[in-house]
Amino acid sequence: MQQNLANWLIQRYQHAVRRKPDHPKAWSKLYTICTQESKSKEFVQFCEEIIKVHPGNRHAWTFLQLATKEESSTIDLLAFSKEIVRLHPEDERAWARLDAAYQKDEDDFDLISFCGEITKQKSNNPSALARLAHAYKKQGKYTELISTCFQLLTSCPGDSQTWCNLADAYAARCKYDDAISAYEKAIALKPNFVVAWNNLGNVYHLQAQYDRAVQAYQKAISINSGDATPWVWLCLAYAEMGKPKEAHDAVLKVEKRLPLVASMLNEELAEKFSTVGVG
Repeated sequence: MQQNLANWLIQRYQHAVRRKPDHPKAWSKLYTICTQESKSKEFVQFCEEIIKVHPGNRHAWTFLQLATKEESSTIDLLAFSKEIVRLHPEDERAWARLDAAYQKDEDDFDLISFCGEITKQKSNNPSALARLAHAYKKQGKYTELISTCFQLLTSCPGDSQTWCNLADAYAARCKYDDAISAYEKAIALKPNFVVAWNNLGNVYHLQAQYDRAVQAYQKAISINSGDATPWVWLCLAYAEMGKPKEAHDAVLKVEKRLPLVASMLNEELAEKFSTVGVG
């Protein structure tokens, strides 16, 4: 009798979830009764069913992960996430769940292979291409990164991050004019893009155009003075320009955030200017 009642309740809550898959109370009650009756495996199967129909349903994913902690052998979350993306390659929420699974796995080569599979299924899929670009950048595969950025820009020409990635790849290949042009495009689309401003400064720095580098670093600092990176490069630029006071002033800003880096900078400035401290 007790078992029949439990089965009836499970069916009732499953029906409620199918009718309203975003209803948290029905999900909670279903999870509770399944846990009490040692039916985690059945609950996992039900979550899979809902996700196949509603790939971005956060309740299904949340309870699925809770249930699989108890039934860890019943599902491979990465494999299952891939299958959901294959079914719904345009659903960014499904991609976000795949990202979470890959964060645990940390296999960029497998991610590249999977995203390549999706782009063959549907060319110029922006979600797949964006993740390909990120993986290629991490691996230092700049030829592939440049090609992927161009593919992305055909469908998303206004994406500032893609322009910045393209610029980073050009800079790594010492194509400085192309890099500057791409950074300027990224900044035009997103004027407060701190990383683009800082990296633009680095390209000018590499070409010994220190005045322009300083202007770019100062712009990055004006947007976010708490970011230590532009201060580091500003110090180095001032050092190359033969401006010890300005260089030491920049180190003081670095000390508050990156004391070990500041110590190294002070050593370099001491050697370059034969002095220690601000003076």
